[in-house]
Amino acid sequence: MQKLACILACLVLAASAAHADSPAAIPDSSHDRAGAAFDAFAAKWMDRARDTEEQSRANPSVKPGASAPLVTYRGYGDDYSLELRPTGNPSAPYVGLLRYTEHLYGCSSIEATTCTIVSSVPITEIFRYQGGRWRY
Repeated sequence: MQKLACILACLVLAASAAHADSPAAIPDSSHDRAGAAFDAFAAKWMDRARDTEEQSRANPSVKPGASAPLVTYRGYGDDYSLELRPTGNPSAPYVGLLRYTEHLYGCSSIEATTCTIVSSVPITEIFRYQGGRWRY
């Protein structure tokens, strides 16, 4: 019985030691910093995309059509997702992926007040984290 208790104790200690060294158990402050910086970077990126959409809507593309002009502009969905991946390269330890959707809107008039989504394209932007900053 004592031998069984000793074996169980050794297994518990080995399992705890293995868990203590696992990546999930060790906080990685550089990963946390890079992740927080990427969140802020992506939010600014999407703010600029929405600004571009407003400018595009205010000045839509107008092309001759069969019966009426084709009025279009590009816009972006409100939803986006982020992914942070380690690279193993000390000079650029992470890459960040920003995924969002670009829409092409078709409008019934040049004023671009009544528009519908004509097509959508998924976009993935890839950025590198280098020198403590996110770069395109």
